[in-house]
Amino acid sequence: MKNPWMSAWLSAANGLMAPARGQIMTEMQKSQRQMMLDWQRLWIESWLAMWFPAAPKGRKW
Repeated sequence: MKNPWMSAWLSAANGLMAPARGQIMTEMQKSQRQMMLDWQRLWIESWLAMWFPAAPKGRKW
């Protein structure tokens, strides 16, 4: 047997959490994108340093 009070409470809670869930997902995606860009920069700098050891170091992207 379904509990109508529980159903109403869960519906209200879901309605309140939907905007927060969207903001959390946006922040997660932004953090993942930044992490991948940082990783790519590190990888590229490492390979360049290996192949061109005389190149100047500490280049700003």
